[in-house]
Amino acid sequence: MKREPEPWERSLRDGLDAVAGAVDGEQPPDLGALIMLVDDVQRAQRLALRRDLRRFVAVAALILFGWLWAWLQFPAYFLVAQGLLAAALAAGAALAQAAGRRVSHE
Repeated sequence: MKREPEPWERSLRDGLDAVAGAVDGEQPPDLGALIMLVDDVQRAQRLALRRDLRRFVAVAALILFGWLWAWLQFPAYFLVAQGLLAAALAAGAALAQAAGRRVSHE
């Protein structure tokens, strides 16, 4: 005894048949549109890179000027701060290296 398919089953089967069938008027992709899309993406990436570089240079300048000011004002405190900063950077680099190795081996 064969049962009548549900409406959603019939709709799903019709949709799958339509997707699997031949497409009328199928044409190759428009390469001009693809080239324009690539140009737009590359332009956006260049703008983002320039923005990030400006931010990096600004932060680096602030750090260097702060370093120079501290060195000229408080030489003893400056040496302690340098030691703490060096230890923090070494720990951060070790953690980043360990995380990179862990991700690359998974």
